[in-house]
Amino acid sequence: MLVELVGGTAISFIASLIACRALVARGPRDHPNEDHKEHDAPTPTSGGLGIAAGFVLGLIAVFLSQGPWQSAAAAHNPVRALMLLGLATALLLIGYVDDRFQLNAAVKFSLFGLLSVAGALSAGVVEALPLGMTSIYVLPFGAGVFGTTLWIFTLINSVNFMDGSNGLAMGSMAVGLCTLAAIARVENAPAILAACLCCAGAVSGFLVWNAPAGRLFAGDSGSLFVGAIAALGALVLIKDRDLSPFVPPIIFFPPLADTLLTLLWRVQRGRSVFVGHTEHLYQIALRAWPGHVRVAVIYWVAMALCGALAFYVAREPDPAAPWIALTGLAVLSIVISAFMRSWAAARGYLAP
Repeated sequence: MLVELVGGTAISFIASLIACRALVARGPRDHPNEDHKEHDAPTPTSGGLGIAAGFVLGLIAVFLSQGPWQSAAAAHNPVRALMLLGLATALLLIGYVDDRFQLNAAVKFSLFGLLSVAGALSAGVVEALPLGMTSIYVLPFGAGVFGTTLWIFTLINSVNFMDGSNGLAMGSMAVGLCTLAAIARVENAPAILAACLCCAGAVSGFLVWNAPAGRLFAGDSGSLFVGAIAALGALVLIKDRDLSPFVPPIIFFPPLADTLLTLLWRVQRGRSVFVGHTEHLYQIALRAWPGHVRVAVIYWVAMALCGALAFYVAREPDPAAPWIALTGLAVLSIVISAFMRSWAAARGYLAP
C-alpha cells in the first residue's frame, strides 16, 4: 500500500510540475488591475489546470496498481466517485473561465451555490450532530442539505478569497489535505487517503512555480478545484466512516476563520462582501511584515497545529471533543482578529 501511495503522489507532483511549467509559458495572464491584487506585473494564472492534471494522473496510477487499491475502487460506488470528480471539474472550468474573462460575481456565486447543492446530495448529507456520549442532534433533512451545502460553498470560497499571497492558500490546503489523509488512513478509507495525497502532491508541484517567486498563480481554477476536493473528501468521510462533522472545520480552520471574520467585519461597517478588498488578516500581515513566504509560513504552521488538534479529537472516544475544540478555536480566532485589526488600524495598516 505504501509503495502505491508514494508512487501516485510522486506522479501527481511531477505531472503537476510539468503542466504548471507549460502554463508559466502559455497560461492566461492575471493583470494587477484591482487594489486588492498584490502583484505588480501581469502574471500567468490558472495553475489549477496543472494541479488537476497531476491529481488525475496520480490517482489513476494508484488505482491501476496491484494490491488493495483495485478492491477499494470496486467497494466504492463508481457513479458517485465520477459525480464528485465531475463537480470538482465543473468548478475548475468555471474558475478557468473567470481567470480569462472575469465573470460577474452574482453569476459565479449562483453557479457555486448550485454545484454545492449537487455536491451535498452526491457526497452525502450530514444528518446528525454528535454532541456527547448519549446526545445526538438529528437534523431535519432540509437543514441537513442547507448545512452540508454551506460547508462546500464556504470552504471553496474561503480558499478562493485567501489566494492572494504566494504559497499561502495552496500551501495551507496541502497541509490540510495531508491531515485529512492521515484521518482517512486511521478510518480505513483508502480511496479518500489516495485522493488527498495525490491532490497534496499536485499542489506541491504547483508551489514550485508559485512560492516564493510567484511565477504562476493558482487562479480561481486552482482554488475552486482544490477546495472542492477537500470539502467533498471530508463529506465522504463523515458519511461513510462516521467522522464527526465538527472535525473538517478544525482541519481547515485558518482560511475559514480569516474569511468569515473578515466578511463579518465588512458587513458590520456596511461594506460590500462582493467587492475585492485588502482587509483579510493575511493582507494586513503582508503590509505589517512584508514577505509572502513569511506570511505563508505563519498560516502553514497554524494549519499544522489545527491539523494536529483535528487528528487528536477525531480519535477521541467522547463525541463532545470535536465541537468543544472547534468552539475554543472560534473564541481564540475572534480575540486574535479583534486584536490584529485594532493594532493594524492604530498603525495605519487598516482603514477603520
